[in-house]
Amino acid sequence: MKSRVLVIDDEETIRKLLKARLEREGYEVYVASSGDEAIHLFQAGPPTGVVITDLKMPGKDGFAVLSWIKQHYPQTCGIVITGHGEKDAAVKALRFGASDYLEKPFDLDELSHSVKRGMKEYELQLENHELVARLEARVQRVEGKAEDRYWYVSKANAMAKVNEWLTVLRREAMRGNAEDPSVLITGESGTGKEGIARMIHAGSRRARGPWVAVNCANFNEQLLESELFGHEKGAFTGATSLKRGLFEIAQGGTLFLDEMGEMDVKLQAKLLRVLQEKLFRRVGGTADIKTDVRVIAATNRDLENRTKEGSFREDLYHRLSGVVFELPPLRERTEDIVPMARDFFERSFRARGKNFTGFTPEAEAALQEYPWPGNIRELMNVTERVALLWSSQHLISPKDLGISLRPSGPPSLELVKTDGLQAGEAGNYTSLKKKWTESFEREYLIAALARNGGNVSAAAREAHLDRSNFLRLLRKYTLRAQSYRKAA
Repeated sequence: MKSRVLVIDDEETIRKLLKARLEREGYEVYVASSGDEAIHLFQAGPPTGVVITDLKMPGKDGFAVLSWIKQHYPQTCGIVITGHGEKDAAVKALRFGASDYLEKPFDLDELSHSVKRGMKEYELQLENHELVARLEARVQRVEGKAEDRYWYVSKANAMAKVNEWLTVLRREAMRGNAEDPSVLITGESGTGKEGIARMIHAGSRRARGPWVAVNCANFNEQLLESELFGHEKGAFTGATSLKRGLFEIAQGGTLFLDEMGEMDVKLQAKLLRVLQEKLFRRVGGTADIKTDVRVIAATNRDLENRTKEGSFREDLYHRLSGVVFELPPLRERTEDIVPMARDFFERSFRARGKNFTGFTPEAEAALQEYPWPGNIRELMNVTERVALLWSSQHLISPKDLGISLRPSGPPSLELVKTDGLQAGEAGNYTSLKKKWTESFEREYLIAALARNGGNVSAAAREAHLDRSNFLRLLRKYTLRAQSYRKAA
C-alpha cells in the first residue's frame, strides 16, 4: 500500500505542484484548501503518514491543524510551509508538533527529502506502538513509573535515537535472540534512566526474571562489593552470617547499576571479571559462583572523559557500552513536556479523587519555557505538590504551577546583587545582604538536589561542602532530599 501524504494550502497552484511531484515519487497524495477540510479528510480517510501545511489559511490555520493532529494522530509527522522571514512562526509550529519546516520559496528536492524523513519517522512510530501493544502485559508485570511510556510515544527530535534503539532491542527480543547486548544509559539526573532500563528489561527475554536496582553512589567500596557479590560469614567485622549478593538475587534477570561513574576503580576490575567470565566470588569466599544476569548501567557522568582521566577503566567502559542511550534533558524535549505533564497531572489528581480540568494556554507556554533543571523528576514533584494542595475546578495557571521562568539553578551574583534593588526594595546593607544570601543558599541547594537525584553525598561533593554542613543547610531551609528521589 502506498504511503499517504496530505497537502494543505489555500493556493491551488501550490497544491497542484506538490501533488504532482510527490505522486511521481510514489506517494498517494490528497489535498485540502483549508484546515477544516483537512480535518474532515483525516477523519474520513485511512491513516496518513505526513502532512504538509501552510500556516496562514482562512478558518482553522496551520497551528490549529497541527494541534488537532498531534492530539488525535500523534504518529503523523507535520511539515510546515512558512513565508520568507517568518522564523518565529516556524519555531512556534515546531512547538505545536511539526517535525520540519520549509521557507518559501522552497526547493522541491528539499521538500522531497523532508517528506522522506517524515515518513520514516512515521513508520518507526507505528512499529513502536505495535511492539508496545504486544509487550503491554509484560510491561505491567514490572513496577514501572509514570514517565516510562514516554519512551515509546515521544515526538521530540532529541529522542529519535533513543526510540530507534528501543525498537531495535524489542525486535531482537521478539526474535528470541539469546544474546543480551550490554546497555549504558547516560543523561542528567532525573531524565528517566531507571525508567528506560525497566522498559528494556520488560521487553527482553528476561522479563519473567528478577529486576534488581542499586545506586552505586550510596555505598563505599567495601559495602558496595558486599552488596553486589555477597559475603561469607566472618569475612569482615560485622559479617555474622552469609549474605547473598545482588548478582545472586538477580539470577536470570536484570541488575541495574545506577550512578555507575561513582564506583571505585578497584571494584570496577572485579565487575569487569564478572561481565567477561560470568563468574564471581563472595567477599571472603574461595568458590566461583556462576551468574546469568544482564547488567544495565547508568550514569550522569561523562565516562569517556573519566577513562582519559584514569578514574574509570577503559576496558570496563567498552564492555558496558555495547548500546548507548543518551537521554536528552527535558528542556530539549519541548514537544513532550505538555502531554507528559497532562498525563502526570491526570494520574496524580485521579489518585487523590480529584478532577483535573487542564492547563491555561499561558500555563502550557510556561511549562515549555521553564528550563526544568531537575528534568522529569522535577516535573513529577511539581505535579505532586499541585495535586496535593488543589481544591479548585478552574484551569491550572502559571501561578498554580509555582515555577519561575528565571532559571531555577543557583542565581548568578548579578541577580543576587540587583534583583531586590531593581524592584525598588529599600533597606540597610546588613538586612539586604542576609536576605539575598539566604535566597542564594536555598536556590542553590534545591538545584543541587535536583541535579543529583536527591543524593546528598553527590550534591555535597558537587558543592565542595562536607556532607554534615550540607545536611545542616538542608535543615536550615527545611528541605528534604527524598522529595527529589521520586523518579530516576
